[in-house]
Amino acid sequence: MIKVLTVSLIILGLVALSTCAYGLANLNGKISVHVKSHPTSCVKSYPVFVTCADIATTYASGGDIDVLPVFYDLTEYTVTETGLLWPEADWGSGSWVKCKGDIAVGSIMHSVNAGMPADVSGTAIAWTTCQFGWGVAPGYVWLTVATAGHICPAANPATGDNGFVDCFPSPGPYYDHPAHVSCAGVSGMIGDDPCAYVGSEPDTWGGIKGIFR
Repeated sequence: MIKVLTVSLIILGLVALSTCAYGLANLNGKISVHVKSHPTSCVKSYPVFVTCADIATTYASGGDIDVLPVFYDLTEYTVTETGLLWPEADWGSGSWVKCKGDIAVGSIMHSVNAGMPADVSGTAIAWTTCQFGWGVAPGYVWLTVATAGHICPAANPATGDNGFVDCFPSPGPYYDHPAHVSCAGVSGMIGDDPCAYVGSEPDTWGGIKGIFR
């Protein structure tokens, strides 16, 4: 009960600060997918991303892998949100582990097109204080790859959005959608270039409010 009340108070504060104006903090923000061998520890040698070259989007092998959604080229953030798309008919479901953030709503256990409940097909992760940093990977999905395929960031089915919320004070905060999204390729498939640049326009605070209620 205390946890639910705390979450509600934090998010009500964000909602009270939200507006339909445009954000400026993360106009070049992007989302990609880093793939590595399983297992992964949240506390020991957890991947750190300081440049786009640190994001490995091509993984030659199959079997057990860990997939990290990476939010990068950021200036500041209080929320990150995404789902993932993969060939679940061939690979099955995954196991989600949150490594960073203070509050999480939803998890990424299924591909966004698997027809499963929204709260297990996308996640939004919030911090109670402003985070300053170029890149963050809030958690990972453990998948068992049986065939060649791609894994892509996709909109959280619960809100239809993926992106990040900045730290702007009133009349903010603002929700920014990614300027560029890149997929990973595994078991013989080639991943996208996370360093490719695509210009963007600012977007408004989206459906992030609703999923925390």
